[in-house]
Amino acid sequence: MDRYICKLSPAVDYGAGTFLLVVAILSILGNAAVLVTATWRHSVLKASELLTVNLAVTDIGMALSMYPLSVASAFNHIWIGGNHSCLYYGLMGMIFSVPSIMTLTAMGLVRYLLHKAYQSIQSNDNLPNFGAVERKVTLMGILISAGFIVSWAPYVFISSVAPIVSLLPCLFAKCSTVYNPFVYYVFHKSFRRELRQIWICCCRGAVSKMTFYRRVNTH
Repeated sequence: MDRYICKLSPAVDYGAGTFLLVVAILSILGNAAVLVTATWRHSVLKASELLTVNLAVTDIGMALSMYPLSVASAFNHIWIGGNHSCLYYGLMGMIFSVPSIMTLTAMGLVRYLLHKAYQSIQSNDNLPNFGAVERKVTLMGILISAGFIVSWAPYVFISSVAPIVSLLPCLFAKCSTVYNPFVYYVFHKSFRRELRQIWICCCRGAVSKMTFYRRVNTH
């Protein structure tokens, strides 16, 4: 049982647990916003946008299935569940990480094909805005892929360093599920517009319910 007790100080564990809790909340909210928006506008989704939806599914799946165990273990200063939960944690990491990597690969392939297609028709005067759109979408794909690589690369080189040093790349890697929705929000105008409309509808619905309950209580 002693091997599951954390070698770090409780203060470091509490800090790591708090950080992971914030990451989990941001990841769930951000990727849920992507999924809700995709459901809202499912009839006009492009084929390439389905890859972003798939990436959101893998990210939110990782946040829901893995991060709660990490947070609880950090706050308890011991790995909860022993060997069984360790196997579960690794299995969930494989289930959601492999599809995420494959999705990023597919996004890169789509960007490459779009780039080659644009090169073949760039002399066409009937598509003056296609180049700007293609560059923006390509940049979005590059940022998402680069973010994944940057987040996980330090994780590969930590096997022989002290626990306090190895903790930082681990925490940094967990952030890979957070930034994708924000990159998508920055580079996708229709996503921003639809998300604002959903937010307005939710606010109006909440106000309508409050008004209804007030009227009921006054009668």
